[in-house]
Amino acid sequence: MTQLQALDLSSNNLSGVIPRELASLRFLLYLILNNNQIVGDIPNEIGFLSKLEHLNLASNNFSGLIPAQLTECTNLLSLNLSTNKLKGRIPSEIGNVRFLEVLDLSQNQLTGRIPQELGKLRVLKTMNISHNSLFGSIPRTFGDMLALTIVDVSYNNLEGPLPNVKAFNEAPFWAIQHNKRLCGNVVGLQKCNSLMSKKGFLRISNFDVKTFHERILEATEGFDSKFYVGEGAYGIVYKAKLPTGQIVSVKKISSSPEEELLDFVSFEREIQALSDIRHRNIAKLYGFYSHAQHSFMVYEYIEGGSLRTILNDDKKASEFSWDKRVNMVRGVANALSYIHYDCFPPWIHQDLTSNNVLLDVDYEARVSDFGTARLLRTDSSSWTAVGSIGYTAPELAYSTIPNKKSDVYSFGVVALETIMGKHPGDTVSWEHLSLTEITSPTLLKDVLDQRLSPSRVRIQDAEDVASIARLAFACLQADPQLRPTMRQVSQELRVRVPLEMPLSAVSLEQLRDLNGRKFQGSQGDCKF
Repeated sequence: MTQLQALDLSSNNLSGVIPRELASLRFLLYLILNNNQIVGDIPNEIGFLSKLEHLNLASNNFSGLIPAQLTECTNLLSLNLSTNKLKGRIPSEIGNVRFLEVLDLSQNQLTGRIPQELGKLRVLKTMNISHNSLFGSIPRTFGDMLALTIVDVSYNNLEGPLPNVKAFNEAPFWAIQHNKRLCGNVVGLQKCNSLMSKKGFLRISNFDVKTFHERILEATEGFDSKFYVGEGAYGIVYKAKLPTGQIVSVKKISSSPEEELLDFVSFEREIQALSDIRHRNIAKLYGFYSHAQHSFMVYEYIEGGSLRTILNDDKKASEFSWDKRVNMVRGVANALSYIHYDCFPPWIHQDLTSNNVLLDVDYEARVSDFGTARLLRTDSSSWTAVGSIGYTAPELAYSTIPNKKSDVYSFGVVALETIMGKHPGDTVSWEHLSLTEITSPTLLKDVLDQRLSPSRVRIQDAEDVASIARLAFACLQADPQLRPTMRQVSQELRVRVPLEMPLSAVSLEQLRDLNGRKFQGSQGDCKF
């Protein structure tokens, strides 16, 4: 019996629960139990059936959650759990069942958003998630599901644009009807406001799109300089107070007639993904507006201003204590680690500078502008193909393809700038440091921000500052393969490592640790 490969007990009026002993049928390929009266939870033990290719539990009375353990059946070709009483969210782990061709979760009581990880099902042909209580937008990752031919998302609370793939473009109206606010090119469906003419493109979330442009112009009095709060590689930032009382940051994009957005479909996906990002150290993007006259991006307003603005103001810099600077650097590291490793698909910032690290009133970091380089084509003289001068990794001088390690380099520059109080300049150059260290070793205390009296720094802060400097130099190595990852940097910054000598005696040469020499204890040894 343990060698059984197919078990079909469908339409037998069976009742009770699935016996967990089924998990012993390790060679089972087909488990077909649809059209019965089976109750209870779907057993987690089904996940032990590693060879299973077809699982059909449709039209029963199963309740509870869809167990994530089902996705351990990585050879599944079809999964049908339709017409039951299943609740909760669709497990994101379903995206790991890479060979899945048919997915039917219809006629249940599922809630929450559609997991973007489902976009990894590149061979999925049929998907039915209709007649549930799913909400939010259809993930942009569905745009990669090129094998998808049949789809039904009707009778949910979905909104936003349909993915630009054949299954949705050719879907009959009944397959998408009875949702909250879906839009697209399907006959019977409202056209998306976000797709306008070649000369106008709009994607604003949480705002009335018809009046938003006028409201921004009124709030900034036509982008008057008195509302100026800063600028970056892509344009000038203004503060705008909307009629509702909400305050937002508006970045007016620097543009020229020959500049264009990326193709509209791709652009819409990018904006949707950016707008969906939620992280305490990332500035929330509300949306984007483009017009023949001007374009702008709308972010949450961060009251403290940019890191560069604070460092350029002696009074503000003096109030920006060591512990606050350390916390800020940790926040930036956490944000980059998040977009590199915890977003799907992963993102690269491409232009991290002290101008787009914003600080709230408690000096908590908010990274802004990430992803902007992917959205716009620009030829600004202060901007390379993939970053701002002074923050760009050296390998990008001969390659225009940024990656995670180029972000790591930019982080190293920003980290040094934070503790030095100014852009590190030649300090980021290993060749420059190697030459100067031969004749006169440079002490760390001499390059730290003198406005905070480095000679009187607390021991706790000294340890943190030394760790930041050490990690920053690791990030600035010329060979990108020798740099740590942002996840490693983020993890290292959570650990305080005791110094084995006074801060006043620590040199930059020791921090760089070129020959394996350690000035810190073994607890602080960091191998990347």
